Amino acid sequence: MVFIILMEQRKNMQLVHGIEQIKLNIAELERGRVSTGAKLEEYRLLIQRGTCFMLYRSAKGVAFAPSRFIGYVGNTLVSHKENATRDGRVTNKAINAILGQNPTPNALLDKYYRQFCVANGIAPSNKGTFGVERKYWLSPDFADLNTLLEEMAMHDVQTAGELGETEREQVVLARVGQGDFRTGLINLWQGCSVSGCDYIPALRASHIKPWSVSSNEERLDVYNGLLLVPNLDILFDKGLISFKDDGGILISPRLPETARIVLGCNDTMGIQPKAENIPYLAWHRDNLFIGRDE
Repeated sequence: MVFIILMEQRKNMQLVHGIEQIKLNIAELERGRVSTGAKLEEYRLLIQRGTCFMLYRSAKGVAFAPSRFIGYVGNTLVSHKENATRDGRVTNKAINAILGQNPTPNALLDKYYRQFCVANGIAPSNKGTFGVERKYWLSPDFADLNTLLEEMAMHDVQTAGELGETEREQVVLARVGQGDFRTGLINLWQGCSVSGCDYIPALRASHIKPWSVSSNEERLDVYNGLLLVPNLDILFDKGLISFKDDGGILISPRLPETARIVLGCNDTMGIQPKAENIPYLAWHRDNLFIGRDE
């Protein structure tokens, strides 16, 4: 009899096959989030025990939706609790197919997940269910991961109690390559770090280790920066070029030869790094540079 009931439940719980179905489930999560009693408790348990989450925008900011809940058509907090056959491995595949990507671990997103838990009265675990590392998708609400991380990091900066107003202003200005950070790079490099172009108004102050993943000290560190002409700045920012410890350029195989010519990028280019640049350059090569054609 139990087997028959479980099979009937599995038959009735259809997997989502479109983003609109996921959005309806997210709306149900949001109703649970602002409710009281049993519904709120069920919502909190879902967030606490989840392993794979989709990030989405809510009226209260960025929020997290567990795949095991949003992966079933027309799910409710009541029906989900009673669904003995719910299986995150199955819902993950359905969501992967809709988004065209798999969830991935991310230390910064995990930090924001834990902050989200605390803000919603949830005691976050170190890892997901059964000690599995948590993983994340972005909903179509977000343009890309870097933009989201910058947005969330900016919120941290604006609310950080340990920052004085002057330092906070400089950290914010450094995000867009302005303020003391830009002035320091101009003094350090005197022109484009690669081409030597000294028409300063056309040059961009670029972080080597991106602002979004840097500490406030790193965000203001002049050695965590290059002064670049716009074409090289965008290539560096996208991980299509990087630099060796000796300053020699690395060009990604993802960058077509025709684009290299148009953008003025070639194998003879390089920088003259300072010793203090080298740890940042290593970070860029290891984390951003697209070193092989995937």
